[in-house]
Amino acid sequence: MEHGTAAPPHGGAPIQFVDVFPLTDDKKVDLFPEGIAADAPAGLYGYQADPATEAFPLALISPASEKTISSTLGELRERAAVLHIHPDDAAPRAIAQSDAVRVFNALGELHCPANLTPDVRRGTVAFSKGVWRKNTYNGSTSNALCPDTLTDLGGGACFNDARVQVALLGRH
Repeated sequence: MEHGTAAPPHGGAPIQFVDVFPLTDDKKVDLFPEGIAADAPAGLYGYQADPATEAFPLALISPASEKTISSTLGELRERAAVLHIHPDDAAPRAIAQSDAVRVFNALGELHCPANLTPDVRRGTVAFSKGVWRKNTYNGSTSNALCPDTLTDLGGGACFNDARVQVALLGRH
């Protein structure tokens, strides 16, 4: 406060396990902490089945982009946000580049243009995080498709457990 800036610890260059250590009793990384493992219903590294179903086979992810790490700058987007889908997933659905698509599950749906790209893994579709409602055709975003379930450990949101189907807009 007296100098106007705060100096970081360790001369500004902390090195893990040299200057800084995990906050455990033995200062080591604990890959199987008993206290946490007891809280996980299936065990700390217990197998969890893929929540995909025949009706909703695609995993929806909503990664941050270079323009929106959150919705803060979403208002600056001037055009519709796109759903990124692998060409091998688009083909059996008769989806072509820029087609209007319906992304849906039992919770909701969003309408937007499709972007066919091999940069997205087969079985996964991506719709950017931080998109505003004005940037989809129906005013919904990927939030409408996310389950309200919580993670088995820590009670966090299960954003990337959303499973969806994609169809040309107007087809069901």
